This record gives sequence, structure tokens and C-alpha cells, in this order.
Amino acid sequence: MMNEVTMNRAAFVAGAGALACALAGCSGGLGGAGGAKKATTADAACVDDNANVTVYAAINLDGADLVRLLKHQNYEWQGESVGYGAADDAGLFAFTFSKISDDVDELANSAIPLSESEYEELEPGGGDDSVAILLSVGGYTTGDRALTGAIGDAAIVQEKCTIDDSVYWLVKALDGSRYVISAYDTEDDGDSAHDIYIYSESFIHTGYLSGGDQIDIDELWSRLTNAS
Repeated sequence: MMNEVTMNRAAFVAGAGALACALAGCSGGLGGAGGAKKATTADAACVDDNANVTVYAAINLDGADLVRLLKHQNYEWQGESVGYGAADDAGLFAFTFSKISDDVDELANSAIPLSESEYEELEPGGGDDSVAILLSVGGYTTGDRALTGAIGDAAIVQEKCTIDDSVYWLVKALDGSRYVISAYDTEDDGDSAHDIYIYSESFIHTGYLSGGDQIDIDELWSRLTNAS
């Protein structure tokens, strides 16, 4: 299991580092809407057609409700400081970051999985500036389809774009907070789960994942915010 954690952590940084560092210098603040509808575990958008917990659930439910939903969908805690896993390699993993270096390999070591009790205390979408979420979903043949299916019908997609075959979405939660979502194909044949990375706008501003190869910051951010 610890090998799986190491793989998840490495994939988390390697697959999503370019996205986070690309947006680290973007401008603009988090949105907010007083009196917005509050998500519940009963919302249909919390679970996709393949019984995966969705992006909608991850960015709208607080930790206690999210854990309740995970357990209801037969996700199980996989061991100390690991995360929740289910059938078809589906899972939800939350990591806290500390900037120790611009070296990508060292950044992987700075991504520390949350403990089981810390999941109960999570704010929607991770909440804390240093927390980001990796959502793995099963039952899809491509990362693009996984992203489309696992966003959740009720999530507000503001914009989406493709750069160098990677798909990026700008999604707004019910409270107005914005998240950048991207999908990563863990297996070319589609037999395994697909990884979806969830970063709050405030996390992106921290620059925790800066370093390594970068895509064009202005191009990505301008595409994602053009219609929002």
C-alpha cells in the first residue's frame, strides 16, 4: 500500500505540477455568494453514473459529509495517512504541501497525505491554501470522458480548454469559489482509473508546485477566464 501512496504522490506532482505552476501568477480573487445553496450528500451530482464520488462533491461538501458519502459509496480507508479507495481503482486523496524547493522530485516529497481524522475536518475543495485533492475515477475509457462524467451535472463549468493534449476546466462551486480541474490518463488502454486534480484558486496562488516544465501561464489562464 505504501508503494501505491508513493505512486499517487508522484503522479499527483508530475501530472499536475505544470498546471499549478502555470497558474501560480494569475490575478483575481476567490468568488463568494451569500446565501448560496448548500450541497448535501443527497444531491444527485455527488455521484456519477459509474458510482464514483464526483468533483461536485469534493468542492461543495465539507469533510464530515464528504467522508459520509465516500463510505456510503463503499470507499474504504486504505491505511494510515493514505486516503479512501474503492473498486476499479477509484479513490480520493488529499495532500498538504510545503514549499521546500523548486526541484520537482523534492516537491513530490513535500506532498504529505492527510490522516484519516483530517479528512473529517476538511473544508469544501480542501479549503486550506496548502491542501489539494486527487480524485481517481473508474469506468471511463479516456481522461476527457472521465473529466466530463465526474465533474457532476450541477457543477458550474465556466470555461474549458485543451493545451498539449491536456484538458483543463475552470469550475465554480456553489459558494462561488473557483477551482481548476484537469484529467490525467493513468493507463492508455482505459482499463484503470483516471486521475483528476482539484486545485482551489487560493492554492494555485501559493506557488507550492512551481518549478519544472511550465506551460504558458498567460495562454492557459486567459483561455480559462475569458468567458468568466
